[in-house]
Amino acid sequence: LLVVVIIFVFLQSARTTLIPAIAMPVAIVSTFGVVYFLGFTINNLTLMALTLIVGVVVDDAIIVLENIYRHMENGTERLQAAFAATSEIAFAVISTTLTLVAVFVPIAFLSGVVGRFFYEFGISVTIAVTASSFVALTLTPMLCSRFLAVRSTSARSGVFGRLARSFDGYVTALSAAYEKLLDRALGHRGLMVAVLAVSLVASILLFARVGKEFVPTDDRGYFIARIKTPEGSTLAYQDRYQLMVEKLLDDTPEIRSYFSVLAISRGGPGKVNSGVMFVRMQPRGERKASVAEVIARLRRQATEITGADVHFFVSNALHSGSRSKPLQFVIQHRDLDLLAHGSERLAHAAEGIAGLSDIDTDLELNKPQLNVAIARDRAGSLGISAAEIADALRVLLGGEETTHYTRGNERHEVIVQLAPDDRFSPRDLDNIYIRTRSDRLVQMAGLVEVSETVGPSAVSHYDRRRSVVLEANLEGLDLGHAIERIKAAAEGILPATFTTALAGESREFRRGSKGLSFTFMFALVAIYLVLAGQFESFVHPFTIMLALPLAMFGALVGLNLLGMTLNVYSFIGIIMLMGLVTKNSILLIDYTNILRRRGIETRAAILEAGRTRLRPILMTAISTIFGILPIALGAGAGAEGRRPLGVAVVAGMTASTLLTLVVVPVVYSMFDQAGRRIRLRRNSPAAGAAGEST
Repeated sequence: LLVVVIIFVFLQSARTTLIPAIAMPVAIVSTFGVVYFLGFTINNLTLMALTLIVGVVVDDAIIVLENIYRHMENGTERLQAAFAATSEIAFAVISTTLTLVAVFVPIAFLSGVVGRFFYEFGISVTIAVTASSFVALTLTPMLCSRFLAVRSTSARSGVFGRLARSFDGYVTALSAAYEKLLDRALGHRGLMVAVLAVSLVASILLFARVGKEFVPTDDRGYFIARIKTPEGSTLAYQDRYQLMVEKLLDDTPEIRSYFSVLAISRGGPGKVNSGVMFVRMQPRGERKASVAEVIARLRRQATEITGADVHFFVSNALHSGSRSKPLQFVIQHRDLDLLAHGSERLAHAAEGIAGLSDIDTDLELNKPQLNVAIARDRAGSLGISAAEIADALRVLLGGEETTHYTRGNERHEVIVQLAPDDRFSPRDLDNIYIRTRSDRLVQMAGLVEVSETVGPSAVSHYDRRRSVVLEANLEGLDLGHAIERIKAAAEGILPATFTTALAGESREFRRGSKGLSFTFMFALVAIYLVLAGQFESFVHPFTIMLALPLAMFGALVGLNLLGMTLNVYSFIGIIMLMGLVTKNSILLIDYTNILRRRGIETRAAILEAGRTRLRPILMTAISTIFGILPIALGAGAGAEGRRPLGVAVVAGMTASTLLTLVVVPVVYSMFDQAGRRIRLRRNSPAAGAAGEST
């Protein structure tokens, strides 16, 4: 609705406004049709894609309509204006569409979790943009040739007439001010180059300063709690401490309900010393605190529970694997004792890193165990085999099902086992007897030697090597800096015989960063090649792409000012910017080239192109910004995760539009002047004489 209002304000005609607005439902219906044909579903990603391109799909139609409108303002008949203006602007429309497609197609083919997640997103945007371009070059000029009318604001009366004349006055004044600014900028080209250089350097500094993570933590109204007691704890012991955590949740007003379970199984026997709780919170509008604030409060309260480790964390759609803590750092060594010692030292060092909480490792050498060694010589002299001793210990201490019986509709197993009081300590072996070959009973204690030790409950392997995973939650620290700090700590503590790796979300963060960086570079090359083919020049694409560092500067400023991070969503927004911001440059450069082919001098052509293209550039930029603004403002469950994408696009588009209008024409004039000098040198008499001499 905001996009339609913007078009109406600039064109001041309800009937005229409907012409570009038709591009929106056509693009959306086309996207839904292809999504259905490909077997996709309408989900958050496809809907977010449509939300993002609401302002984008009308841009081409706006450009065509505005150019036809301008021709009609100059006195051209409606049908002739539709032909002439569409032919004049078609090259720019096709170029902008190809650059957008060149950006979004690689997104659809990213690898890993990010690729699977954003595949439908990239395809949906590509379809919508292509459909909107087709509509702009076919349906829009046809409608304009039949229904477009230009009305003078001076002939209008009433409140609307006064508002229309005031707006026209503002646009005229803005156009005149921009022309003066551009004229001064062309006279101070060194200053504009300095602005471009400062933007590039500032972008590099801001990129190093901004936090980096896989996905931002969003408020989806639920979180998970894990309670872990020491190895060897009984089920009753674990239950007692889990009830303490349940009491904390009962006293938290923001919590609506929770599900608590002990010894949960994950593909194998559950551990009796662990429990998990799935917590659902009150709806966002009925509570004042966010999930992150509630978890921070519960962590402080849980420190008073001694005898158990209580961890709280939030899970989201891009978390992968059974672990859900964002930082997961793997250390590997073939020696188990050295591995345990190294992990203990690294965990101690991690406690000194600000921003890490709930630090834990998956290797603990504290599981009580009894080592039973059979005295084989003594047992052999009595005619007792090792298998008989093992079977006796297994049945009497561990238990064995011997038979079953049925009572009514219930089946009951009969298990042979010593009473709990008779299998409590190693001394109880004195009460266990086993028959010899001569049918005499001897004490089990005389046939075995028992020693009490501790050992690991499980030994994990990563890439088929013994490993320990150190995991931690983050508070006020982004994942990128957390990985750098824990890696630096590991390099300073662990010997060279250790190897390290990343797991879980940390590994996906690195993979996703590499994949997105490759996509970014691939998109840059693709844009350059597309523009080089369209403009048949190696220089003009470079001039057009100068808008990219300006957009990057704006996006990073927006993320830093709002305390947001560079994550999967914001990175997708920056990649999207590359296709959007080149549109303004293409409009300026393309029309400048048209004017120069008509014989107009370069400086005059630049000023004329800037004055003529200012209105469509402002219309398309504002409509794109307002189309994406709902995502930047954030509304609904999980909006916190999507906001960085909207902020990056809105801030980048705003900064790029303001700076591109001045910097790109100035650089164009510099390249044009340099090209003329090169041609003059080639065509100079001295160069001709040198060529004849050669």
